[in-house]
Amino acid sequence: MEVQTRIGRHRLDFAWKKEKVALEFDGEVKYFKYARTDRVIFEERRREKALVEDGWFFIRVEWKDLFQEQEFKARVLKALRR
Repeated sequence: MEVQTRIGRHRLDFAWKKEKVALEFDGEVKYFKYARTDRVIFEERRREKALVEDGWFFIRVEWKDLFQEQEFKARVLKALRR
């Protein structure tokens, strides 16, 4: 899903638009494969700050989190109830 902020449009990995909850997958490829790590981290932080200013809440997960189903479900439900 794409979201507009004061600094531009951003793609979220998965989102509940009405609740303004974003689920983002983090992994090594994201931070080390496509660009300099310091640049990736800077841009990621800048993007997240702009979205948080607009009321978005982030759930950050790694692939291993998806295999801990009860904990993962609890995290998502807690975020949706906030």
